[in-house]
Amino acid sequence: MIKKGYSVQMTYNVSDDEKRQAEKALLCFNYTSKLLDDASNHLDNMLTPFKDNPGIPPEEIMKARAAIRRFRDKAVENFNEFKVSAFKCVHIMQIFSSDTQTLKLMKSFISSIDNLEVKVNDFVDLFDDLESKEFAQNAVSNIENIQKQCDEVDEIIEERIKNHIQSNILAKSWVDTVSKDLQMKVEQKTPLILELFNKRQDQLNDIIQERTRLGN
Repeated sequence: MIKKGYSVQMTYNVSDDEKRQAEKALLCFNYTSKLLDDASNHLDNMLTPFKDNPGIPPEEIMKARAAIRRFRDKAVENFNEFKVSAFKCVHIMQIFSSDTQTLKLMKSFISSIDNLEVKVNDFVDLFDDLESKEFAQNAVSNIENIQKQCDEVDEIIEERIKNHIQSNILAKSWVDTVSKDLQMKVEQKTPLILELFNKRQDQLNDIIQERTRLGN
C-alpha cells in the first residue's frame, strides 16, 4: 500500500482488498458502538434510583441483594461482550497498522478501553460490601465515571476512527454518504443558468431561421 503523509490528512492508494476490509471495520465499529451504548444505558437502572435516594439504608440494600447482584452480573456481561467486539475491530484494522495515523488511533482506542475496564472493576468491587453506608453514593460515583469513560470511547470511535476510515482510507465525503442514503448519484451537469441560456439561444435561432425562410 502506497501512502503519502501530509500535515492535514493522509492520502492512500488503497487496494480493493483493503477497501473491503475497511468496510468490514466500519460495520464492526458500528456494532461495537451499539454494544457500548447498551452497556452504558443499562447502568441507568441503578444510577437513577440510587441518585434519587442517596441515603438508602444498608438494610434495604441487603433485602434487594439478589437483584442487585444480578444487575452487577449483567453489567459485567455487557461490557465483556463489548470488549470482544472491540477486539474484533482491532484485529480487522491490523491490515492498516503500518500507517502511523491509524496506529495512533488504535492505540488511543485500546488505551481508552483499558481505562474503562479499570472503572468497571472498581464498580464491581463495591459489591463486596453491600452493607456499607456509602454503598449507594459510591455506586452513583462509579457509574458516572464509567459512563463518562464510555462517552470518551464512543467519541474515539465515532469522531476519530470512523471518520479516518471514511475520509482517508475509503476517501468518502459527506456527499457520498448523502448520495448513498438517498439512492442518488451526483452527476456533472450544465449549470442551470447556462442551460436556460442555451435553450433561449436555440429558440432565438429557430425564430431567425423561420423568418429568414419566410422572407425568402
